[in-house]
Amino acid sequence: MKSSNFYGLPKIHKSKEIQHGIQAKNATYVKLPQPDDLKLRPIVAGPACPTHRLSNLLDIILKPLCKLVPSYIRDDIDFLNYIPDSVDANTKLISFEVTSLYTNIPHDVGMKSITYWIEKHRYEIPSRFTKDFIIDGLKLVLENNNFFFDNKYFLQVKVTAMGTKVAPTYATLFMGYLEEKLFSRTEDVFDANFGNCIRKNWKRYLDDYFIFWNRSLDDLNKFHDLLNGLHTSIQFTMEQSEKELPFLDILIIKEDNKITADLFYKSTDTHQCLIFSSCHPSHKKRNIPFNLARRICTIVSDQHRREKRLKELKSFLLKQNYPVNLIDAATNRAKEIPLPELREKSRRNTNSHKIIPFVKTHNPRNKNVFKTAKTCLPILHQSDNLRSLINQQDIINSRRQPPNLKKNFSPKPDIQPKRKHTSLANARTLAVEHARTFKPVNHLHLKMEKYFT
Repeated sequence: MKSSNFYGLPKIHKSKEIQHGIQAKNATYVKLPQPDDLKLRPIVAGPACPTHRLSNLLDIILKPLCKLVPSYIRDDIDFLNYIPDSVDANTKLISFEVTSLYTNIPHDVGMKSITYWIEKHRYEIPSRFTKDFIIDGLKLVLENNNFFFDNKYFLQVKVTAMGTKVAPTYATLFMGYLEEKLFSRTEDVFDANFGNCIRKNWKRYLDDYFIFWNRSLDDLNKFHDLLNGLHTSIQFTMEQSEKELPFLDILIIKEDNKITADLFYKSTDTHQCLIFSSCHPSHKKRNIPFNLARRICTIVSDQHRREKRLKELKSFLLKQNYPVNLIDAATNRAKEIPLPELREKSRRNTNSHKIIPFVKTHNPRNKNVFKTAKTCLPILHQSDNLRSLINQQDIINSRRQPPNLKKNFSPKPDIQPKRKHTSLANARTLAVEHARTFKPVNHLHLKMEKYFT
C-alpha cells in the first residue's frame, strides 16, 4: 500500500521580507533565496493517502451539516449577501482568526462535535450510514495519517489529519460545536438579546470570523475573552477598524453609515494570470477576461470604484498579451449582468452524477475527435443496458493537461525501500524540511514534532 507524501506550502503573504522585496522590485520575478521569516503550512498529500476514499465519503456525508451551522459562510457570494447596506455610525468592523485551527483540534472534542451535529440533524444523513460508522471512519482517518519522508515512515499522533479531504468539514463542525457554547455563555455574561444578535451576525469561513460590532470596546474585550475560554487549545487573534477591513478576498469599507465592498489584494499579489500565448485550449483563454471582470462586478458595489478596478484589470491582461477587443468585449458582457443575478447563489446540477467526461490529453496539433467519438454511440446502444445508461447529451468534452516544465523538473516522490519493515507505530521524529531548500529547519521541526512520531 502506498504512503502519502509530506510537503509544505510557503506562506509568502505573511513574510515581511518577501513583501518588501516585491514592493522594492516591481517585477514578475523577485529573487529572495532564504527569507528568515518564511513559514510553511505542513500538508500530507491527501489523494495519495490510503484513507483518501474513506475520507472523501465522510466529507460527502457530513458536508450537508455545515450549512446548518449558524455562522457558516460557504464562499464570497454567501458573505456578500450577508453584508448590510448600512449600519449605525458607531459600528466597528471586527475580524477574528483561530490560531492554527487544524493543529489544535483534539480528537475527543472533535468526535463530540461530530456526534452532536449528527444527533441534532440526523435527517440530513442517509439512513444507510449509521452514527457509529461515521465516528469509527473518522477515527480511522485521523489516527492513520501516515507518510514516507527521508527514508523513514511517520504517523501523525495528534490533532486533525492535514491534507485529508474531510478536514475542512470536520473543522467547520468542530467550531460550530464550540459556537453553541459561545452563544449560551454570551447570554449569561451579557443578555439574551445580545446572545441572539451574536447568533445572527457572527459569520465564519473555516478559521476566519467577521462581525459588525456596535457595542463598547469593554464589551468587545469581554467577548474576546469568552472566545479564548471556549477551549484551552483554541485561541483567537482579533483585528478591528472603523473604516475598512478585509475578509477572504473582499475589503469591507464603512463610509459614515454606508457599507460597500471592494476587492482585496494581498501585498504579495503580482496580478499574474495565464499568458495568452500559452498552449492551452482557446476557450479557456477567452473565458479568463470575462470571469475576472465578472468577479469584479460581483464584489465591487460602488460604480466609480468598479470602473477603476476594471481599468486595472485591463492593464493586467494587456501585460499578458490579451487582445484589446477580447478584454473590452468580456468587460462589457460582465457589466450587463444585473448585480442580483451576479450575487445569486449557485445551484448544483442534480444530474451531475450522470455526466460522462470524454477525456483526452490536450494538444493543439491533434484533431478534435470528440464529435467522431459521439457518432460511435449507436454501437454501444446495441446493448439494452448501455442504451439506458448512456445518452448523447450526458457526454461532455474534457481535456487533460499534458506534462509541463513544472511536472518534468519537479523531484519525484521518495521511493519506498523494498526491504524496509519499519512499523508506523515505532516511526521516529519528523524531518520536516530539506536543509538545501529552506533555512528555518530547527524552528519548524520543533513546532511540528509534537504532532508526529
